[in-house]
Amino acid sequence: MAVDQEFLYKTLRGFGDTGLPQQTINMLIVVAFCIAAIVAAVLWYNNKELKKKLNAVPTSWITDKNQLDKIFETALVYRSKIDLSFYAKSEKRRTIACAIEDITDSLLLEIPANGKIGKSWIGREVSGFFHVPAKQSGMVIFYNFTSTIFEVKTKGSQYYNLIVEMPTYLEQTQKREFLRVSPPSRHYDYANIIPDTKQGINAGLKFIATNGEYTPGHIGGKDSNIFLSDISGGGLSLELTHMTTKRASQFKLNKGNNFLVLLSLVDFGNRGIVRHLFVTKIRRIFIDPTQGRAQIGLSFESQFMGFDEDTKKPKWERVSQNGSPEMDDWTYNLYLELYREGNE
Repeated sequence: MAVDQEFLYKTLRGFGDTGLPQQTINMLIVVAFCIAAIVAAVLWYNNKELKKKLNAVPTSWITDKNQLDKIFETALVYRSKIDLSFYAKSEKRRTIACAIEDITDSLLLEIPANGKIGKSWIGREVSGFFHVPAKQSGMVIFYNFTSTIFEVKTKGSQYYNLIVEMPTYLEQTQKREFLRVSPPSRHYDYANIIPDTKQGINAGLKFIATNGEYTPGHIGGKDSNIFLSDISGGGLSLELTHMTTKRASQFKLNKGNNFLVLLSLVDFGNRGIVRHLFVTKIRRIFIDPTQGRAQIGLSFESQFMGFDEDTKKPKWERVSQNGSPEMDDWTYNLYLELYREGNE
């Protein structure tokens, strides 16, 4: 607020024509200037505080360069998988699994050639999601970042190198609604993924009915294994061994397809091992042809809730966007258990 001091002075001096004493007029002038000064100070302070709020860095952001370098170096050492998301020209979001190959003043990422990345992607903004091990055994910390692609290079026939600008910040997302934990093997007894077919459903229901005495074979073959990489209330990630691109094609292990997931989890109460059966959807899949391993990220779509008393048919409950409350509670209890173990 701008105050014309000369106009104010003349106005107040005009009171002299009314016969007011000079001392009273002078006092009014002083009071008026004091009020104007207070108003100006208040406006200045409010403007300063507003700028602070507009420029405030969220508490979940990590901006210190040394800390950023350490986190990315940890991701490099542990070969942490990065889910890289970006928009195609069709504006449909795509997610590709990759890993950090080198760190300089930028990030050098290794991406499978089937990701179909080309020079046209240079200049596009991408967002990354990854995790690194925490100090507590079995726990991980998740981070988000955004960056821009500024170079794409071919690397043999099976991989691309994608070079992105070093992010200026990382956002930590270790909150309950995003909580995802890597369970040590002692906390789960069994994990499997089978086709969502009539035969598959019958096998899944038999697994539940026999309390885990019957377990379907692994789609990777009798010598293969399936590991529960991480889990949250909204879904989980599995690692499959002895999985080739050809075998994955035979079972139609493609993004967007539904599969059944069978779990035997160690309860944190007094229920021992609890079995679960879910219909899930593949959200991401990464196959390493050199290792014969596949990483599959799945979302919970519906959960088996028992049999209907009247019809005796299986009941399935749709999993909402908030995830499965039962899995959310189990993940959170696992997080607390691992935290206690790491602090004892």
